[in-house]
Amino acid sequence: MIKQMPSGNDVKLSILGDQPYPAYELRNIVRFLDDTDWQAGAKLLDQIQISEDELKQDFIPAYKVLDGFHYCAKHYGPVLAARIGQSYSVEDLGVFGYAIASSQNLGHALALTDQYHSLLGNLLKRVTLSHSDYLKCKLLNIQNLDADTLSFFIALSNSAKLHLGRKIFGDDLHYQEVFFTFSDEDNRAVYETIYGCPIEFNADHNGWSIDKNDLKRTKLVSHNEDMKNYLPYCNELMEDLKQKDSLVNEIQQILISCAGDYPDIEMLASAFNVSSRTLRRQLANVGTSYQKILNKVRCHLSIEYLSKTDIAIEDISNLIGFSDVTNFRHAFKKWVGQTPSYYRKHYI
Repeated sequence: MIKQMPSGNDVKLSILGDQPYPAYELRNIVRFLDDTDWQAGAKLLDQIQISEDELKQDFIPAYKVLDGFHYCAKHYGPVLAARIGQSYSVEDLGVFGYAIASSQNLGHALALTDQYHSLLGNLLKRVTLSHSDYLKCKLLNIQNLDADTLSFFIALSNSAKLHLGRKIFGDDLHYQEVFFTFSDEDNRAVYETIYGCPIEFNADHNGWSIDKNDLKRTKLVSHNEDMKNYLPYCNELMEDLKQKDSLVNEIQQILISCAGDYPDIEMLASAFNVSSRTLRRQLANVGTSYQKILNKVRCHLSIEYLSKTDIAIEDISNLIGFSDVTNFRHAFKKWVGQTPSYYRKHYI
């Protein structure tokens, strides 16, 4: 029985190329670097060719943010990312930060982050598994970030979420456990202090777990605003984001509408009234390619079919344009790290 068929509007598309990405993470990194090492933030901005004025905007091109993460991963590593996360404040997230701070409880705040994921950035797909007394979140690398960049971003993201949560719901909030696919034993004590829990390195997934009782935590008295005051502005930002011009956005929407019978790059170029060579160059200039975009569309569509329908894996393979189910299984494992059958059984 089909539970729900995915459509272009409900597929959480990937972050690529010139698509707009929230600028607050890069702003926080630059601020932290400048506070700890004079001119370090300016060096980062110079490296990724972003001006201070551009950094003040709500959104900047995704490939610039990814370049920034890659630079920091190479020069500083994940332990610094975890320290940067400690510096996050409600104000850093703008109006959405205030909306989260005004939510009913921690569980409601987590639900909001899913609903307004585009205002936070969606480099990773979060899969939440509910157990008897704890909640476990696995973070899937559906963007195929390289190992160093992924480690930096995971350490930053996990730390930022926890310390924002502490500012809203109490300083004693902590994870039950944090899981990293990388290893950094020399800094284990630092991570355990930052996250307030045991760390598992060399895990088979990235993620964290939390006691279910903590989901009932209510906001501190200092955050007494009504969330309804902020959500209309969040909705406006979401609508503005959808309207922003992006070559990658347009190509993704075309591919989704043609799922299973995708146009080649020559046909796409014709639709944009340019040569295929020009289109390839335009995509290369923003750090992506036709094949990368196609792979991400296929990845997200297959996740939607696996999680929201009971369609057989062989049929999903056909629906997203694979003539051979074996090739689909290999591709999905490369995208997500698990086979389609394992994903459907263990991540839903």
